[in-house]
Amino acid sequence: MPEYKISVNQLASFSISSDNKKRSIVKQQKNPPKVLIARYGLAKARIRKAIANYGNIQPILDGIQELKNKNPETPLAIVDKAVSIEALERFIKMKLPSFLQDNIYEILKKPKINSFIVSEVEIIVSADLIIKVFIDGQAFLGGVKIHIAKGNVFDREQAKYVSTCLYQYLDLMFENTGIVVLPELCLSVDVFAETFFTAPTEIEKTLEDIETMCIEIKRIWPNV
Repeated sequence: MPEYKISVNQLASFSISSDNKKRSIVKQQKNPPKVLIARYGLAKARIRKAIANYGNIQPILDGIQELKNKNPETPLAIVDKAVSIEALERFIKMKLPSFLQDNIYEILKKPKINSFIVSEVEIIVSADLIIKVFIDGQAFLGGVKIHIAKGNVFDREQAKYVSTCLYQYLDLMFENTGIVVLPELCLSVDVFAETFFTAPTEIEKTLEDIETMCIEIKRIWPNV
């Protein structure tokens, strides 16, 4: 098991952070809470279902109603409910990328492995969806990573790191299947930015940037 690790969304945050914030991110990744509370789980599940069903918003509408019927008691749960409802309402306004609107696709079972290694650092991707898209009769692979964070909207550069990691992960996981993973089918979905960001077609430079960040994470790791 790798000594160094970071989640892909935290890597995106790391990419634009000050030195102090970078140390804070690495410290949290090094010593994660023993009990992790999944945030916005219902909202993410409904968004996954909507995308899997060709953008059908009924799962979103059902999710909003289910959330409205809840009576949370703790401050954290109250915020979770409000943000989840707003996230779902924002997703309704979003249009699926053209390749999902114009082509047949199916959702694949996710591999047991949810990460890949760069310069001894485990980047935990945990793809929300893995999609096989049929374009002109030929199958290609892509995926989706959903980001719900009202106070931490990703810009284009941050989303590029997420979608590139998603691409690299899928390329490694499915390298022996004969199905090509396309960068433009790898999506970072930022709900509060109301955007679908794809991985860059020229992906090598971004992979180099990710490797540089991983080397920096290793340097910071022993000192936090």
